[in-house]
Amino acid sequence: MPREVEGSVETITVSPAARVDAEIDLPGSKSYSNRALLLAALARGRSQITRALFSDDTRYMHRALTDLGIRVEADEHSQTYAVEGRGGEFPVRSAALSVGNAGTAARFLTAALAIGSGTFSVDGSPRMRERPIEPLLDGLRQLGVDATARLGNGRPPVDIRANGLPGGRARVKGDISSQFLSALLMAAPYARSDVSLEVEGELVSAPYIDLTLDVMGSFGVAAEREGDHRFRVAAGQTYRGRQYEIEPDASSASYFFAAAAVSGGHVRVQRLGRASAQG
Repeated sequence: MPREVEGSVETITVSPAARVDAEIDLPGSKSYSNRALLLAALARGRSQITRALFSDDTRYMHRALTDLGIRVEADEHSQTYAVEGRGGEFPVRSAALSVGNAGTAARFLTAALAIGSGTFSVDGSPRMRERPIEPLLDGLRQLGVDATARLGNGRPPVDIRANGLPGGRARVKGDISSQFLSALLMAAPYARSDVSLEVEGELVSAPYIDLTLDVMGSFGVAAEREGDHRFRVAAGQTYRGRQYEIEPDASSASYFFAAAAVSGGHVRVQRLGRASAQG
C-alpha cells in the first residue's frame, strides 16, 4: 500500500487484495426497529417484531415503553420483540423516562406521550441535554399540547402535561432533524381532529420520512403527502398489531457494496430489496 505525497497533501493508494463475492445477512435497521417498537405499542392488539436490532437505542425505547405500562417481551437471542399494544393508550399516568443518548426514543416518545393522559417527563444523558428538541415541542404546542423544555433552553429534560392530542395544523422546522416531523406523523392518527403538517425550510434526511410513512402504512395507517413539505394524517385511524420483520440496515450494507465495487466482485444482501424505503 504505497503512500504518495503531492505538495502538502498525503494520499494513500489502496489496491484490493482479492475479489469480494459474498451473500450476507445483516442486523436489522435501528431506524426501523425503534419506529416499529413504538407503533406496536400504540397499536391495537399483539405484534411480533422479528429480526429487530438490539442496541442502546432500542433498549431505551423498550425500557420506556415498559415504564409506561406496555407489555414488551424481548428475546435478544432470536432478535424478537413481542408487544401487547393498547390502542393508543398508556396505562401509566405519570412517568419520568430516561433515554440515555437515544435521540429517536427521546423525540418519538415526546410526541407519543401527548396522545395519553397524565404528567410525563423525558430526559437523558448529558449529551442528550445538548440536543435540540424545541422544534418538536413547538409543533406539539401548535396542535394543542402542553409541552415544554424544563430549563427553557429548547433541550431535554422535557415535561408533557397530556390530555390527548387535539390536532389541527402545525408548522415544523425541517432543517435540523427529520425526527421532529417523524415524531408528529407517528402520533397524528390518535389526534381528535385531522393533523396537517407543513415543513419550514429544507427537509434534511428526507428518506427517513419515507421510512416513517412506510412503517406507519405497514401498521395500518395512511398519510397524505405533497412532496417533502406538506403532510396530512386523518383522525380516527388506529395502528393494528401484526407480525413485522425488520429490514437489514442499509447503511451497514453500503460498506460491503463498496468492497464489491472496488474489487470487481458481487455482494448480495439478504432481505434488502430495491423497494426498500432506505433507498
